[in-house]
Amino acid sequence: MAARSKLSIPSLDRLFGVEAERKISESGVRNVFTPHQPISEATLLSGRKDEIKKVAATLNTPGQHVLLYGERGVGKSSLANVCSLVLGYMKDLKLFVKRCDQSDTFESIMQAPLSAVGADLSLTGVTETVDNKFAADAKLIKGERAESVVQAYQKHHSLSPSVVAEAIQGLEALMVVDEADAIANSEDRRKLAELIKLLSDAGSQFKMMVVGIASTGAELTAAHPSVQRCLRETKLGRMSNPELKQIVDDGSEKLSLHFHPKVTQSIVALSAGFPHFTQLMALKCAEEAIAEDRTYIEEKHLKAALSSAVQDAEGTLKRAYEDATRSFGTQMYEEIVSAAATITSEEFNAAALREAIERRTGEAMSQGSLNNYLQRLVSVDGSRIMQRTAKGVYRLSDPRMASYVRMRNMMEPPD
Repeated sequence: MAARSKLSIPSLDRLFGVEAERKISESGVRNVFTPHQPISEATLLSGRKDEIKKVAATLNTPGQHVLLYGERGVGKSSLANVCSLVLGYMKDLKLFVKRCDQSDTFESIMQAPLSAVGADLSLTGVTETVDNKFAADAKLIKGERAESVVQAYQKHHSLSPSVVAEAIQGLEALMVVDEADAIANSEDRRKLAELIKLLSDAGSQFKMMVVGIASTGAELTAAHPSVQRCLRETKLGRMSNPELKQIVDDGSEKLSLHFHPKVTQSIVALSAGFPHFTQLMALKCAEEAIAEDRTYIEEKHLKAALSSAVQDAEGTLKRAYEDATRSFGTQMYEEIVSAAATITSEEFNAAALREAIERRTGEAMSQGSLNNYLQRLVSVDGSRIMQRTAKGVYRLSDPRMASYVRMRNMMEPPD
């Protein structure tokens, strides 16, 4: 048998960059700038202090629950995580977190708190709770209540909000229902809203925070008419430039790094209000500098980092951009999308888009010519990269696309 060849450490480093990766890993930078997961530590969430205070105050008010909604990438899950920590600090609460997907139903969403009081829907009978803190609560309802919950589920494969409310209303707990927009059936969203109303009416200490992507709160509650008085709707908007700058400043201080003011300014401008992109670009810049044993992050680091940031961006953004701009005969589709990304207003008319295109290309474009290109780029339902919201009025279907395109256009060109 032939002897297995061995690579030296220098060879591994030359081939795979293992030394740079070791430095980055040991620095802890990926625990400070976290674009790929919600923030779970209060000290890492910058720029949302007012929102945290308001949500925590609402959850600490009898009869009040929270609906947190907004665009993708504005930090809803991070805010929910930190609010849970704050409320847990104020009260000794049990925490339930359910991140939903399209297969979830009202019953699957509420399975964990029901199990905590002995009504485990995954089993054929009533179970004993393993949580000593809630042993007394479980015993109070162990007999008829818990058994009736399980029997109702076994018989109908569904539960009414009133049955669930009666079972869990004795728990002093907070439940975060994250990504509620993924719940496919509007009837399950309506049941969730009805449960919140019943818990409020009963004065229950079981609090709920529903989190999801939506333009209005009604989208996440199936427009339930009577839940409004007990469910405070909080729309989480994009962050201001000073708030985004604070993310970079706070992170660099924790890591003993220094960002050149122009680098920070560019990161903030490219982010367009989305903290996800601020975290992503700051992380990639810091990784570039750490790999070089540098503590000062310059514009050259940003140029190199943008290529990595674009590669790490969400796949849906990359696919939508590539599908829209792929053409063997013209670069005009790319120019139109890039021009739309330079417009600072969320919606824009055809004249504003033509002006932006002309600024990029230096050539005049007629409305007729633009219309020909828009046939491929625009849809009414948002299935294409641009959406028509009214006659002659458009927007990027995914608001994050502007940041992604800006990063692409500014990144260092390939060798």
